[in-house]
Amino acid sequence: MKKKDRIVEMAACSYNRLAIMDAVAMLSGKWKIPVLGVLMQHGSLCFLDIVRHVPGISAKTLTKELREMASNQLVTRTVLNTRPVTVEYTLTEYGRTLDKAVFELLTWGLAHRKRLIGKDTLGEKSVHNYIAEMQQDWPVNRAG
Repeated sequence: MKKKDRIVEMAACSYNRLAIMDAVAMLSGKWKIPVLGVLMQHGSLCFLDIVRHVPGISAKTLTKELREMASNQLVTRTVLNTRPVTVEYTLTEYGRTLDKAVFELLTWGLAHRKRLIGKDTLGEKSVHNYIAEMQQDWPVNRAG
């Protein structure tokens, strides 16, 4: 292999590593992916509904996570003209592009649980059938 070819190969590897690191940094932490999953599953939700659907998350932490996701253009924040004021969060078109990644994580997670527990917790359904049924019902896949 020529030196020039090795340099090009190393540059491509570095570029790919940086892209992966960017994605991981944007989605890092304990709560971002569960919050994205809840918004994918339910569509637009008020702040307190997100708190109810993500067990264990505090209001302070959710506020921080939603601000970061909004700054990364994954969610939009809409203040509704109600009394008291209600704030609703919705995935952006860009945020919806993560649905395949979230479903892949879900698929892997289900298979991993089966491997660790030693039995299939889905009963008769295969992981792929289960995921396919879920994908059809999620609002993120009905929009657009």
